[in-house]
Amino acid sequence: MVKANYIRAGRLVRIIRGPRQDRVGVIVDIVDANRVLVENPSDVKMWRHVQSLKNVEPLRLCVPISRNCSSKVLKEAMATAKTLEKYANTKSAIRIAAKKAFAESTDFERYQLRVAKRSRAYWSRKIFDENDKKNPVSWHKVALKKLQKNAKKVDSTPAAKKRIEKARAARKAKPTAAKEKSKK
Repeated sequence: MVKANYIRAGRLVRIIRGPRQDRVGVIVDIVDANRVLVENPSDVKMWRHVQSLKNVEPLRLCVPISRNCSSKVLKEAMATAKTLEKYANTKSAIRIAAKKAFAESTDFERYQLRVAKRSRAYWSRKIFDENDKKNPVSWHKVALKKLQKNAKKVDSTPAAKKRIEKARAARKAKPTAAKEKSKK
């Protein structure tokens, strides 16, 4: 399936590399086949500048503007369409924000996060295991339950019981035979 995020005036783009990495801007004008004019009036570091198309990722959001519009018109259009708020709710924006927050966190905050993840894993595993004992969900417990059910069917016959007792007696006899050999 082809993405239909065409490069056009008003398309929201994310900068991939460079000093403005992970910042969002709007394509104001198309310079040529390889470059576009990008701006975001609400971001101080995203003044109107030329960006290579290799360095931008077009997003699905769009602002209804004409080519080469003024910053004032762009700001109003972005405010009415609420594009930045819509972008902030996307998965990629949340992922980028989390990555940025983790990078800016202190050593102690990263430690707290690690401990919290361990605790969450412990408690979720404990709750899952309790529920799994009552009603097996995990494949190995389900398989074990089936095997035990089949074993009960087979082991319930008198011939099977004799066979099992004989095998147990043979197992007990093996260690004693090995001990006698070692004594000689």
